[in-house]
Order: sequence, then C-alpha cells, then structure tokens
Amino acid sequence: MEEKRTEVFIPRGADREDPNLFVGINGVNYLLPRGKKSMVPQAVAAEIARGELAAEHFYESVDGLKQSV
Repeated sequence: MEEKRTEVFIPRGADREDPNLFVGINGVNYLLPRGKKSMVPQAVAAEIARGELAAEHFYESVDGLKQSV
C-alpha cells in the first residue's frame, strides 16, 4: 500500500550550507533540494517539522543564555 505523501518546502540555506537536506527514517534515506517543494511520505514531513522545532528551542535557549550573561 502506497503511503500518503505531503508537500514540504525546504528553505534555502546559507551560501556554504549543503544545497540539500538529508533525512533518514528507518533505514530509508531522502535527499531533498533546498529552495524547492518536494512530495514526501508523511513520516518524513513530521521528522522535518520535529527538526525545525528542535532548532527553534535550541536558538531560544542560546538567546536566553546570552541575555543572562
């Protein structure tokens, strides 16, 4: 049975950043181009969202540490 797919957009990164986003789930690897839309399984979209949320929390923590110094 084919897994449902979801459209995701990976924003472009910095000039020196990899032009693709690597996502691996259960031994299956995906290489998604930055700056373009891609159709991916829902599990991949959820993992991308989880990674973005983790990055937000990380930068909030770093900003909080900088303000406390």
